[in-house]
Amino acid sequence: MSEPMGSVTLRTVAEAAGVSISTASRALAGRGDLTSVTRRTVLTAAGELGYRPSRRSHSRQSALDPRLIELVLGTFDDPWSSSVVAGIRTAAFASGYDLVLTLEREDVADDWPARVARRRPSGVILGVIKPTRAQLQELTDATIPVVLLDPMSDPRGELASVGSTDWQGGYDAGAHLAASGLTRFVFVAGVPRYRFGKAREEGFRAAIRDSCPDGTITRVDSDWMGAELTGGFAAAVRELGAPVGVFASNDNLALAVYRAAERLRLAIPHDVSVVGFNDERRVAVASPPMTSVRQPLAAMTRRAVQLVGELRSGRPQPYERVELRTELIVRRSTLPV
Repeated sequence: MSEPMGSVTLRTVAEAAGVSISTASRALAGRGDLTSVTRRTVLTAAGELGYRPSRRSHSRQSALDPRLIELVLGTFDDPWSSSVVAGIRTAAFASGYDLVLTLEREDVADDWPARVARRRPSGVILGVIKPTRAQLQELTDATIPVVLLDPMSDPRGELASVGSTDWQGGYDAGAHLAASGLTRFVFVAGVPRYRFGKAREEGFRAAIRDSCPDGTITRVDSDWMGAELTGGFAAAVRELGAPVGVFASNDNLALAVYRAAERLRLAIPHDVSVVGFNDERRVAVASPPMTSVRQPLAAMTRRAVQLVGELRSGRPQPYERVELRTELIVRRSTLPV
């Protein structure tokens, strides 16, 4: 039989969880270098025993840093991530927040939610990440609001999320290529096949169905950096014949198409018309300058920071996904329409 609520002490919780009193205290306060398993064990024991901290300790536990936002990314070494960091930094500073950058590491023993929970920011923005249930629970226990930026999978209203109109961007790319008179097309898909990549492909295929019903589409799979693209792209071009229209899931893959076309001695845009996605700065200075679907990263990052503030004020669930409009930027990598 459990003890009456009034007699449940921190020592009682520690004994039930099989940890020291200091470990139990750090777990309940969201502090300390603890594993997610240890923290969860302590929190479960406290809940089952009906433990309630004193008013003073509860005040310490629930206090978030009102002027701190964390941005969690899987990498900080590519142009897209650099643009996201710049956008979040600008929006955070304009709103009076400081910004902490946190890396999602592959080491499961170094779980980023534990590091975030220890710092107790006012909110956390996750770029191209969808947390596991256990990771999300750790942030929830620490009462830290979460905003997803361009998530890998659909959060289905469980978390606030900000993204772009990926389907419409794919549609605009397909309509543009079809309007130039092309009838043979290649879609370059990033693997793993994330939510946004699937939406871009679906929009592209819909545009070809609408604008070129007899058109042929071949899909070529590649890692998202394009390192594995050349062989599959060469086979697709041999099968289809030139000229072909190519829509790539992101600008990395589109630039890999440039390199593959050069190896195959195919001219852009006369043999291969290329459209990318994201419209990173580097594609405007490619040779020739690349047509790309512009993802409104500045607006997306600004809205993500705004959502942190809204969530701190108690915005109700479920959350509607915020989608900001993409724009096709036409340059010289595609045939004239």
